[in-house]
Order: sequence, then structure tokens, then C-alpha cells
Amino acid sequence: MRKFIMIAFIGSMTTGAFVAASLGQETKIGFVNTLEVLYATEEGKRDLELLNQFAAQKQQDIATQSSELQKLQEQYLTQQAALNATARAQSERTIADKERELQRLQEDIELEYNQRRDELLARASEKIQVIINEYAKLNGFGAIFLRNEGQTYVDLLLDITQDVTQIYNERYPAVAQAASQ
Repeated sequence: MRKFIMIAFIGSMTTGAFVAASLGQETKIGFVNTLEVLYATEEGKRDLELLNQFAAQKQQDIATQSSELQKLQEQYLTQQAALNATARAQSERTIADKERELQRLQEDIELEYNQRRDELLARASEKIQVIINEYAKLNGFGAIFLRNEGQTYVDLLLDITQDVTQIYNERYPAVAQAASQ
């Protein structure tokens, strides 16, 4: 269904281009890679660095808990034969609790990381969309498409990613302080 809509959209754009050409008008089209804009802007670089710092800190938290769990498991293995049934059951419960805590920590961190990443992308996407809309009107573009891996070739003359990045950096200069995360 999605392919059909895309084909119909491209078909209507092509038809529109032929009609415009037959009327003596030239339709300009452009392409922009929004992820490249995000990675190339100063604000995007700063926000991605903050996200990476968050991830690194949380990886340390996971490593610490994982190390604690491993020590408990090793301790249990060395003392297992000498423990009575009650102590052995208590040690097994403690290990199982630590395993659950570690699993939950990993899930919580992944959830929070994804949420922060999605918020970052949403903020940047809104700004990029405004810039693209204004750029299209100011420069007489009939259509600007998002660049993705589905387009095997796009002439570099049609790629406006650099222009959008430059406008973004001018309009939204990155500040030295951290973005609210």
C-alpha cells in the first residue's frame, strides 16, 4: 500500500512537472538527508554527544552491577558444597534477585535512551521541517524529498542538505551549556 501511494505521488509529481514544462515553467525539486543535517549541525553534534555521555555512564552502571553479580555467582560456586540447604537457597535467591535487577536496569536504560533519542530527533525534525518549507518557498522549489537509501542516485545539484545545515546552524546556534535532557 505504501509503495502504491509513493508511486502515485511520484507519478503525480512527474505529471505536474510535464504540465509545468509544457506551460513554459520549470519545476525545481530537491533532496535533503535529515539525518546528515542532524549529524552536521553544531546543535545536533552537542545533543548527540550528550546522549552518548548518558549511554556511557549507564554502561558503567551496568558493568558495576554485572561485576557484583559475577562475584556473587563465583562466591556461591566456591561455597556451594559447604553451605547448608537454607544458606544455599538464600544465596540462590540473592543471585536470582541480582539477575532480575540487572535485567531491569538494562531495560530501563534502553527505554530511557530511546526516549531521549526520540525527543532529540523530534526537536531537530521540527526545526529542519520549518527550514525546508521556508527554503522551498524562497528558492522556488516545487518539491523537496527526504533522501533515503531507496534512492540509488540523486544528482548532487539536487541535494540541498548542505544549505539546510548551514541555515540550521545560523538559526539555532549551539550554546555551550547542555540541553535539558
